[in-house]
Amino acid sequence: MDKRIVRTRHAVFNAVFELATEKELDKITVVELCEKAGINKSTFYLHYKSINDCLQKCFDLFTDKILEFGKDIDYNTMSVSPEETVKKILDAAEKNMAYVLKFKNTVFYDSAIKSLKDKFVGIICENNSINLKDNYHEVAKVAFLVGGCADLIIMLTPDFNRDEIEKIMVDTIKRK
Repeated sequence: MDKRIVRTRHAVFNAVFELATEKELDKITVVELCEKAGINKSTFYLHYKSINDCLQKCFDLFTDKILEFGKDIDYNTMSVSPEETVKKILDAAEKNMAYVLKFKNTVFYDSAIKSLKDKFVGIICENNSINLKDNYHEVAKVAFLVGGCADLIIMLTPDFNRDEIEKIMVDTIKRK
């Protein structure tokens, strides 16, 4: 990818999160985003269809980092001894919680979180050769792990008690 494109997208990504500390994401305008990122409107529209498209792409960029470690999750290990997998998911969540919380009050938050969970489940299943037709129980277990961790973290924020969430998830996954 062209260095200018990378530089522009990086500037926009940083500007989105800087502005998000000042106001709600759905109140950010293209003009102020461009000003903060140091680009003009025509450059913005070369990369994004709208402000919502920009916010969605920023969220996608952020989630790609979370999805990366899903490739290393082994279903058999997760199923028998879920402690390490739950720990990894909670580590990723904690590391990126500030970004997630900034998106929480936006119009596309629910669909973005659903998409993140679906992609994460898909990556784990794909890398473990698990499919819904042949491995319904296994797919359900992965979906529960991912969705359960994510939903608990989001629901319990800002009173996030990592030890308690970790215990709940591990105990629930170990039950047959």
